[in-house]
Amino acid sequence: MEKEKKYKKECEVCSQIIDVDVYGQGGCPNCGWWNCFLNEENPSRIAMPNLVSLNKAIKLYKEGKPFEPNFDEFIEDLHSYGEMQFVYNGVLYAVELVCDEDKKTKIQLFNSQTKQSQFFENNNEFKNNAKIGSEYLRNIWEQTTDRYWLQ
Repeated sequence: MEKEKKYKKECEVCSQIIDVDVYGQGGCPNCGWWNCFLNEENPSRIAMPNLVSLNKAIKLYKEGKPFEPNFDEFIEDLHSYGEMQFVYNGVLYAVELVCDEDKKTKIQLFNSQTKQSQFFENNNEFKNNAKIGSEYLRNIWEQTTDRYWLQ
């Protein structure tokens, strides 16, 4: 059996030399960024499996901050991944794109503790009306953690 060839390149974010596959893709053990040609071609767009754009990741890395999506980026990620998650006050919430009986896509916010769901017709309705208790999600977003695709 032929041994897989190892390739090297500079990480797009931290400039460390990393191992990549034949397509130039690979995770950086130094900063955690997933290097991919999609990031290089579109540095202002979010490309899977990352949760922020390359440009934002470089800025956050220089500031010593984690690669965390803001609320708008989280919603953009939702449309890439189909389902996302976050934790607020120790409770896991799932946000998913779901189809209703008319095959219309809606956004569902699911509370894993109460098993209750809220449904929203579109991004704007979700951004403006999603609540946890009496708080709008948009207003408490900075207090959420573990923002990621649904695990």
